[in-house]
Amino acid sequence: MFIVFDFIKRTPWMIYSLIFTGKLVEVTLSSLRSQLIHKGQRWPGALIAIFEYTFWLFLTATALTGVANDPFKVVILVFAFAVGQVCGSLLEEKLAYGYNTVTAIFTNESIALVAAEQIRAMNQALTLIHAEGMNKEKRVAMTMAVRRREVESIKQLLYLYDPNVMITVSLTQQVSNAFLPTNV
Repeated sequence: MFIVFDFIKRTPWMIYSLIFTGKLVEVTLSSLRSQLIHKGQRWPGALIAIFEYTFWLFLTATALTGVANDPFKVVILVFAFAVGQVCGSLLEEKLAYGYNTVTAIFTNESIALVAAEQIRAMNQALTLIHAEGMNKEKRVAMTMAVRRREVESIKQLLYLYDPNVMITVSLTQQVSNAFLPTNV
């Protein structure tokens, strides 16, 4: 066991790899935690914070030892920090916790009604609103709270019914007093 630690201490690339990997994991977890808490997922965020802080403690002890004699450690930390931010956001995107609000604006009411019927058949709640366009043209706005992992399939379905439908997707922090599908 001591032979392994002695080897790591005497091999700079092993220390650099350890620092890079540790910082990458720590910042990835930090980024993920921050995004989860922002989206209302407090307990998963708190659990991730435990692992994040553990990595931080061990990493700090490793990285700061001899940093004055080896400034390359700082370069490794900075690079790993930047890559960790990207990895954390990609991981959160893959997990896709939470909801988005999808709004679709149709120019043709009958197409909007058919699309709404199909989406409701998928057990997805939505609201149709009669609206007016910029030049006072009649429009139908469809709005719905959609699980983030379902946004792309809803968008594809909307484009299938109307290739010219205008779609906006907004971050939704909280949904309450609504029928939300359990098996979409």
